[in-house]
Amino acid sequence: MFDTIANYHVVYTGPALSDRSAMPLGNGEVGISLWMTGDGTLHFYIARTDALTELDRTVKLGMVRVRCPAFIRDAGFRQELVLEEGLVRFSSGNNRLELLVDSDSPSVAVAGSFEQPSAVQAEYITWRCAENFPYGSPARKSGIQESPDHVEHAGNGIYVYHANGRNCIEYLARAQALGDHLPAIPDRLRGRIFGGVLTMAGARLESNCLCLEAVSRFETVLVTHSAQAGSVEAWKGELDSMRRELPSFGAIKARTAAWWKAYWARSFIFVRGDRKRDPEITAEIREAAEKTGGCNSFPSAVTAAYVLTKFMTACSARGAFPMFYNGQLFNLMPGGGRHLDIQTFSKTFTMPPAGDPDLEINPDERSWTIDHLWQNLRLPYYSLLARGEYDALRVLFRYFRSFWELNRVRAKVYYRASGQHNTEMTLSCGLQSEGVYGEASLRSSLPDGYALNRYGGAVDISPGLELIFLQLDFYAYTGDEAFLQEEVIPYARELFLYIETRFTGRENGKVVLSPLQSLETYFDTRDPVSVAAGMRAVLGRLLDMPNLSLSDRAFFEGLRERSPDLPLVAKDGKTVLDAAKEHDGRRRNVETPQLYAVYPFRLCGTDRCETALWRDTFAVSVVENDGMHPYVLGTAPGAPSYSGWQTIGCAAAVLGMGDLCGEILENNCALKNPGSRFPAMWGPIYDAVPDTDHGANILNQLQLMAFRVEIFGEKNKIYILPALPKHWDVWFKFHAPQDTTVEVLYEAGELKRLIVDPPEREADIVFGGL
Repeated sequence: MFDTIANYHVVYTGPALSDRSAMPLGNGEVGISLWMTGDGTLHFYIARTDALTELDRTVKLGMVRVRCPAFIRDAGFRQELVLEEGLVRFSSGNNRLELLVDSDSPSVAVAGSFEQPSAVQAEYITWRCAENFPYGSPARKSGIQESPDHVEHAGNGIYVYHANGRNCIEYLARAQALGDHLPAIPDRLRGRIFGGVLTMAGARLESNCLCLEAVSRFETVLVTHSAQAGSVEAWKGELDSMRRELPSFGAIKARTAAWWKAYWARSFIFVRGDRKRDPEITAEIREAAEKTGGCNSFPSAVTAAYVLTKFMTACSARGAFPMFYNGQLFNLMPGGGRHLDIQTFSKTFTMPPAGDPDLEINPDERSWTIDHLWQNLRLPYYSLLARGEYDALRVLFRYFRSFWELNRVRAKVYYRASGQHNTEMTLSCGLQSEGVYGEASLRSSLPDGYALNRYGGAVDISPGLELIFLQLDFYAYTGDEAFLQEEVIPYARELFLYIETRFTGRENGKVVLSPLQSLETYFDTRDPVSVAAGMRAVLGRLLDMPNLSLSDRAFFEGLRERSPDLPLVAKDGKTVLDAAKEHDGRRRNVETPQLYAVYPFRLCGTDRCETALWRDTFAVSVVENDGMHPYVLGTAPGAPSYSGWQTIGCAAAVLGMGDLCGEILENNCALKNPGSRFPAMWGPIYDAVPDTDHGANILNQLQLMAFRVEIFGEKNKIYILPALPKHWDVWFKFHAPQDTTVEVLYEAGELKRLIVDPPEREADIVFGGL
């Protein structure tokens, strides 16, 4: 018998010392990090993707504490994440407590019962109690501060909320030569109010606590809200309306369990035969780690990593804004009373916090930057289609759709070009933070549009090509014709128009793409492979479509003829892809841009005559980048590896390298933070704890090893077991275009079950890969 989801519940048998024992929970928009300390106090941070301050920081909505001093008894302690029901259950003796995030409302519900009547106190607190000029502000030279939060009591409720004051958008726009174009810039900050109200049935309000004297049962609910409501009164009215509409705890529990049961049935994969490996960890962060007490073990380390990361993704993926690469909704306190400085963040993420959150040190802080970086943002979205989770992708697409008018302005102002400018790093308004674009005093000799940060701030065009490629996959799965005609094709037309009109040089009839970055690794190149491969892949997909207008077909055909060739070079007696047609050879980062042709652009799925090119490119470029080993936890974030946001394992899966894929995945599934108790708090590798991209690539790679779809116009092929290690067994169910599901049971080298729905799609099944 294969495992089930129940085999991967997470169980603690001792209480927490700090938030390093936090379990994640969420409903897609609201995420919480929860733990219970030895005095019977339940703690949880609350987060939403749309809790945006006037400085565009996405911060916590505060913290709730529920004190149950008689909860923990001598009879023991058990805390269990019940995945099928989407809740956490605590028990000690005959005392019980359950906590969940409602699947159908932005609410957190807690219910408890005691063997003997007990006192209960619930409080809702914030650490942003004064004006704040936060560490990591995107507009430090502006002098703009965040206003203090408000704590108010009304009736039987504690309200905590943040009402934005003057925001940073106009300052950033003027600094980026866009001050005359403010109407083109989306403003998600003006008039925004976010927070919540905490209530507890039958409680009296004392100071900032809801109190019950001696009860056998209790229920407490936190309802959250974020909106550009315009006034506090309007915002409170909307919040109170949501609170009144909430059903009983039992009804919330039942509908949440139904949602999660359906979620786990929609897709799944379970592995047997994988090897549990130990990570390599530096002595410094091993010694810094809190002794958390650990958790239960699992039948398969790879399956556990997949299931728990998939769970955390589902808890974060249905919000108003995209998922964060640096912690999702589950970032915790910086450790040791320190900020998350890049050079020391491995230790700071791992150490326990020095105390409670305060205005200076708190879990609002994120590593690197508050900008969304496409290179990092994209990875949690790549695995969603095969799991049938289409709605989460619409969140991503809406986010980038909102920048169309701003992109047109930037194309014209920065490059005198037509179409839509495209770059990697964006705040919620589409602009870049001051630390990326560069403050005025450092830009006197720089042209408008030239980002001072030559890493993520200067990666142009390839992000837009990847977005279109993902949108075309989405169309193939959903058949959403309106989305294709109103979103995908118009954006593709404008991006390619921008390429043609920004880069006016021609050689042998081909567009000369120069100067342009080859990701963050090679600066100011000509014809970078990430863009050349993306143009080839996207144009090929578009021209395979029978429903293009005649004018669009003529435009895209002309672009295909003028697109630069893939850059090739001879190395080690082999012809392989190069990072660009021309570059200075100096590596500034540890990416392998040559592999973009394989993943995400999957050119090897269409150009099968060139199989040797793809495999030889993999062999030469990965070794050249020192990428054939896992990350060592605690080393500097610039160290090469096949972990974190590196997609080496995904490329290996597309190329059918099953045994290598198994080795990569087994090692990556060991890279849990040594100071965190929850087994899917990855990293820090390159970004954060949890390292969202590391977890995302566990999902991406395992799915590609078991199941892959290649799309050719209106047709597609479904590849089964294209890169499975020889000694692994697997049971999975995934989705393909044309409303197709495929369930496979492969055991002891034999296909034991193949269920394809609808059955006629079985003709499109291909066993194995390249």
